[in-house]
Amino acid sequence: MKPRALFFCLGVAALALASFIRGTAEAATVTTLRFVYDWPVPDFGMVPVAVGMQKGFYEKHGLKVEALFPPDAQTTARMLATGKADIGFEATTDLIFAANQGVPVISIANFVQHNTWCLIGRPGEPVEISALRGKSIGIFTDSWTRVMMGFVLRKAGLSENDVHQIIVQDDDIPLLLSKKLDVATNVASYGVAEIQDNIHKQPTLACGDAIGVPNIPVWAYTASPAWLEKNADAARAFLAATAEATVWSTQHPEEAAALFQKAYPASGSTNYAVIGWKETLSGLAGPQGYFVQDDKQWVDLAEAIKGIGQIPEVKPAATYYSNAYIPADLPKAP
Repeated sequence: MKPRALFFCLGVAALALASFIRGTAEAATVTTLRFVYDWPVPDFGMVPVAVGMQKGFYEKHGLKVEALFPPDAQTTARMLATGKADIGFEATTDLIFAANQGVPVISIANFVQHNTWCLIGRPGEPVEISALRGKSIGIFTDSWTRVMMGFVLRKAGLSENDVHQIIVQDDDIPLLLSKKLDVATNVASYGVAEIQDNIHKQPTLACGDAIGVPNIPVWAYTASPAWLEKNADAARAFLAATAEATVWSTQHPEEAAALFQKAYPASGSTNYAVIGWKETLSGLAGPQGYFVQDDKQWVDLAEAIKGIGQIPEVKPAATYYSNAYIPADLPKAP
């Protein structure tokens, strides 16, 4: 072998060894974080997390994120409280009930900043709250639906016995479109996405003050105080990476939704994910940008839930949330 070739090979070997050592050292510093969703199956609410996993945002912040899915919509908080997951995604109402049940879970950031939960009607058929008596209404078993329906019934001056609440395990839109339900319920982005994807028409929506529901953020990123005490840096890294992924997903909504659907093809069509994610974008940022929470949103929500008789007392706001893990250099909303 010629000396020049020998030196070249030795150089390549040295570079390969250095790369291996560096890669081993970097791998040793990677923290595995178990993220548990609020629903047994993925949907476009997971777009930022899926993008963060696939575009390397979490890796950049030293994390390897594993996605978990609970067996039902009531289990996420308990998975966090019992150490079966690290960070969750839940309805804000879950935190209110958790606090009153002694389940140690708090919110560490808002996912959305507004309430877009609605009563959903078939295209061209208005939904009137004054005409709900005797109607069949599709509902889910999660805490958010339970609370929102309480507000709706109070606004309409009705009791639970005055309407037919039909529990659905998966999806109430097919039942609405086939006229087996008079009214469906869901966050608007889900109803709009499904109906537009299936029949290419816009559903009718009754939302907000018109149906008596408060403008409270729907979902939050959550964790147990015990885990946070030992893993504050991992929580901050997760939110920093998720914020970057959220900004990217806002700037590239179609590509972001396509990345999510590619990762979870059983979640529905790419068109459904694109429509739903685009419908979600307007609610992501509040006056202070992404993620930031305040006492008022939590106290207002707890007082409203107490007002319809679903909890006995309102806890101090610090029982429900903390902004301590939100990065100081949080990216601004586009």
